[in-house]
Order: sequence, then structure tokens, then C-alpha cells
Amino acid sequence: MRSENKKLKKILLFLIAAAVVFRLFVAYKQMMYIYPGYAPIDDDLYFKWAQSISAGQWLGDYNYLTLSKYPFFAVYLAFINKIGIPYLVANGIMWLLAAIVAVWAFKPVLKKQWQRVVLFLAILYSPSTYAQYSLRVYRDALYPILCTLFFVALAGAALRLKEKPLKGLPFYLIAGVGLGLSYISREDGYWLLPFGFTALIICIVYIVTDKGLENKVLRIVQMFIPYVICLCCVLSVMGMNYKYYGVFKLTDFNSGSFAGRYGQMTRLPQENWNEIVAVPEDVRELMYKECPTFWQFREYLDQEGAVCRKAYWNPQAEDYRSGSFYWALRLAAQEMGYYDSPQKAEGLWRQIEKEVKDLRDNTEGSLNPRSSFTPPLKAEYISPVITEALNSTKSVVTWQGMLPYEYDISRISRQDMEVWQGYLHDDCNYAAAENQPYSYYTDFQILIFKIMIGVIWVYRLITIPLLVIGIYGSIKTFIKFKNRTYQKQITVFVLLGFLLMGLFRVFIISYMEISAFGIGTYAMYLGAVFPLVLLIGFVGGSLALDFKKNKI
Repeated sequence: MRSENKKLKKILLFLIAAAVVFRLFVAYKQMMYIYPGYAPIDDDLYFKWAQSISAGQWLGDYNYLTLSKYPFFAVYLAFINKIGIPYLVANGIMWLLAAIVAVWAFKPVLKKQWQRVVLFLAILYSPSTYAQYSLRVYRDALYPILCTLFFVALAGAALRLKEKPLKGLPFYLIAGVGLGLSYISREDGYWLLPFGFTALIICIVYIVTDKGLENKVLRIVQMFIPYVICLCCVLSVMGMNYKYYGVFKLTDFNSGSFAGRYGQMTRLPQENWNEIVAVPEDVRELMYKECPTFWQFREYLDQEGAVCRKAYWNPQAEDYRSGSFYWALRLAAQEMGYYDSPQKAEGLWRQIEKEVKDLRDNTEGSLNPRSSFTPPLKAEYISPVITEALNSTKSVVTWQGMLPYEYDISRISRQDMEVWQGYLHDDCNYAAAENQPYSYYTDFQILIFKIMIGVIWVYRLITIPLLVIGIYGSIKTFIKFKNRTYQKQITVFVLLGFLLMGLFRVFIISYMEISAFGIGTYAMYLGAVFPLVLLIGFVGGSLALDFKKNKI
């Protein structure tokens, strides 16, 4: 009997290894989608930063984009360049790491080996891990992985709350890395914090109320490790920015006088409100007239042929969209010579902030002041945001936008292509199919992609039923809460947290889509939600199976 079990384990290990190799092989056969010059504030920016980091120059010469975004993805690209792993394969390896940590974390409640294997494969082969958007050289290919590491590692620590303190330590460390690197990857990394702080409170309550538990102080102190690591990550970036630019902050975009100035502008009364335009032309005309420093922007923002109009004007809105206007402002300031240094730019924005604040204070109908890039909340947003949230939720549970290849051809010159491919050790889809407008792929690549499309359809068929089962298992466990082990009690809290965090992310993105982006539902911005859906379904499903077998 033992020999048969050993044989089965060997077969299982072989099949898992084969699945891992095939998943990384898929990443190897995929091709990057790149378009230098078309994404100056996204893909292009991070690639240039990465090149500067590799050259030992941090983020390069200072300009209007230098401290505009959080830089970790550029550090990641520089690391890939250094070790020589193809970009898409490196992303696949990161997802492999996330899948391993997820299974390890939920091992206390996934009692059967097959449950762990299924969860591992479900995350590793999730369509969002090899979707079209992940073929871009952009931070949203990495960000969902870091978020997933934070969520599952913190869950793993909570599930070992009453074991020896050292059992939870690796999970706190991984959670800290996930939280810290997520936070310095995107400006909306704050969305992770409600889960972390709620988990902190729940775990402290469990520890304090258990009279027989030893080392309570040590256990509670351990819980702050993720936030200490996050703080270290933040301070590291701030320290580098101070060293190279004399500015001790993460960015000069979403903090300080620039954010304050923009927030003041969006609070001025508008004659013709447009949901996608935070600072319309009539507001700009008022500021040109009443703000002595701001009048000089007119030449660059609102004259025909102005440089900012060419770069950021939106024909559909017939104005600057909310998500573009702040870039236009910074570009205009650079054209006027204010971005020679952070200090010079800060002086400009501080003066404009003061002038616009005075204007807002003396203008009837102005809204309360706020230092933010989020357009003012209005009742008119409620209906379209809810509609977009429903569309986004549908998109998530039906796995829309998940093709493992890109139809479009990378818009790139031969010279640029050699630079990008050489730096990232990966190929891009630069060749067109004969007499066709879409990308060329070999017959073998097409076969691989067809296999993965089949996998996508499997996910589409099982996700909604799986979610229903997972939520059912969680509800049943909650009803019998007092009869459950503390680990299953905590699992219910964890899955509820995953559900709420997923919805929170959906509504954040929906609001930004309606008020700032105007590009339609885009799976890339929802990338961190997909793993949460799988975890709710598979882990919650394991709780449902426990009830079916009458196990407590």
C-alpha cells in the first residue's frame, strides 16, 4: 500500500512539474506587444526608467515625467535585464511563486492533496496571467502578482495564528514584500490597506481573547512586520529621489502643491458639466483671467496647434479628459522651462495653488477644497458608475479580454525593436501575417494559443458555479461559526475580505473609468481581482465539501 502511495505521489509530482514547464513554455512562445512613442506616460516611461537604473542613474534627467509615477516596475525590468530571463517568462515565474505561496498559505484548510493541486493549477493557469494586457511592458503585468502575494501571505499568517510564532513569520515577511512592492508600484496601492488593517484587528482580538495562548506580545508584534517592510520600501524610494533630485517624496505628482493645485481647479464651478472633463474650458478661461501666474498656460493648453493639444486633447470629449489634463499641465510647465528642477516646478505649482485657492474662495458655487486628482463626487456619477461596476464584474467572472496573443502588430522601428528585445531578452510581435493586417505567428504558436483558449473556456464555464459554491460554503461555515475550528473561522473572514476587496477594486476602477479614463472596461485595471475570485471559489468550495462530508 505504501509503495502504491509513493508511486502515485511520484506520478502526481511529475504531472505538476509538466504543468509548470508547459505554463512557462507558453510564456516563452508568447510575444511582447510594444509601441514606443505611443505610450509616453506608461510603457515608454518605465522602459526609459529601467534603462536609466541599469546605467546607474536612477530615473534619469529630471523632467515633467520623472517623479510622476511610482517606480518599482522599472526596478523589476532592470533586474530582468541583469539576470537575463525573458520578460514574459519572468512574469510566469512570478505567478508560479504566487501559486505556491497560495497553496502553502491555505494548507491548514485544504486537507486533501487534490484540493491543493487544483488550487495551484487554477492560479498558475488563470487566463489573467497570460492575457493580452500582460504582453505589454507595463506595471499592470506585475502589480496583480504582488497584490496576490500580499493577500494570500497575510491569510497564511492568520491561519497559523495560534501555532508557534515562527510558523507565521515567513508569511508576514512575504506579505510585507507583497504590500511594500505593490505600494511603490501604483499610486492606488492604498486599496490593499483596508484588508491589512482589518486582518490586524481580527487577529489581535483572537490572540487577546484566547486565555491559554502563550507569547501574546510576540505574536502581536509580528503582525506589524508587513507594514514595517512597506515603510522601508517607501523610504527607500524616497531616499533615492532625494539623492538624485533633492526631493524626499515618492512622487511630486499626487502629493504636495501639484495635487493641491489640481484639487482646487476641480472645485471651481462649471457652466457645462461633463462627467469625463474635470477642468473644462470655461474653468480654464476663468483662471486665465483671474490668476496672474496661470494665464501663461493659455498658449500651451488652448491655442490652436498648442503642444499639449497635440499630445493630450481628446476629440470625443472636445476637451482634455480628466485623466489627461494633469499631464497636459505638467507638459506645458516643462515647455515654459519650469521643469529644470523639482524645486523650480514646486515653486510654480505653489504659486498657482495659492491663486486658484483665492479664486475658489471668492467664487460663488465653488466646492469644498481638496488636495486630490479624483474629480468631485457628484450624484450624476452614481448611475454610470454602478453600470460600469456591473459591466466590470461581468467581465471578471466571464474572463473577457483574455486572449493569449495580440492581434495588433507592435508599432516599432527595426532600431527600437532591437533595443527593447535586447534589453528584455524577449521577442515582440513585429511581423504581419501575409496579406493580413494582424500579427504573424507560427503554426506551433497558434497551436499553443488554441490550447490556452480552450483553458480560458474552461474557466468561463466553471467560474460562476464555483463562486456560488464558494460563497455557499462560507455562509454555511459562518452559520455554524462557533462549532468551527479557529482556522475555518478565520478562513470565512479572509474570504469575506477577498470579496469586499474585489468589489472595492471594481468600484475604484469604475469610478475612474467614468470620471477620468473614458476608454471602456479594460481587464488590465482589474487584474488584481481575478485571483481573488479564484480563491473565493476554490477555498470556499473546500468549506462546502466539509459540510457535505459532515466534517467539523
